[in-house]
Amino acid sequence: MGRQYAAAVEDATRSRIDGHWSRRFGVPVPGLAPVTVATSGRYDDAALVVLLGDHAYVDAPLALVDAVASVALSHGPGELLDPATWAPIAAAPVLGPADHFWADHGTDLAPAAHPLDPQQLDELRALVPEDEWRESGFDRRPHAAFGVVEDGRLVAASVLTTLWGWPVDVGVLVLPEERGRGLGSMVASAALAAGVGLSGFAAYRVARENVASRAVAARLGLEAYGANLAVPLSH
Repeated sequence: MGRQYAAAVEDATRSRIDGHWSRRFGVPVPGLAPVTVATSGRYDDAALVVLLGDHAYVDAPLALVDAVASVALSHGPGELLDPATWAPIAAAPVLGPADHFWADHGTDLAPAAHPLDPQQLDELRALVPEDEWRESGFDRRPHAAFGVVEDGRLVAASVLTTLWGWPVDVGVLVLPEERGRGLGSMVASAALAAGVGLSGFAAYRVARENVASRAVAARLGLEAYGANLAVPLSH
């Protein structure tokens, strides 16, 4: 079965996404088989699993490629995004899966948040859990930041950081007590628009279990294309 795309993302954007993964894994995208195992040499203690359409790609450490391949090649592409599939060889909890959502010049974005000085983001750091801070990319140097300030208090923010060498990766944080008001969509839209302006496309990667962030992607009309998880391993 071939991959089906929504009209929201242009062919050139999908070509750029596919081109990255093709270079990363050193194999054609889409692959010649439903599941492809490669060894890029980037990791020695984890395997990266990427699902693109109906094909899965697994980047395995060279020293552990046999163990990884024994799991990967005995399951279908979709099953490889189930953390339970990797339980027999995982050395720690599997990270993910996360779904990838995309915007480009074909996406109707209406930025409604103001630019921030990145130093203003520190106002949020003590008010959100540390794992949310890192997961949302706020621990990386931003190319741009946007926020909503109410009564002198920063209540929601987004950052645009580097992914694959381009400023395209968007992360969002909203104070817990302010969630459910649409603030995530406001700040996400601003950062996505900035990414599209700088790079021609932008990414919003969301943990599959994060219902609120997935709702933001749906409200903004972003296209879902690709997903990943990481499997910690030990020698």
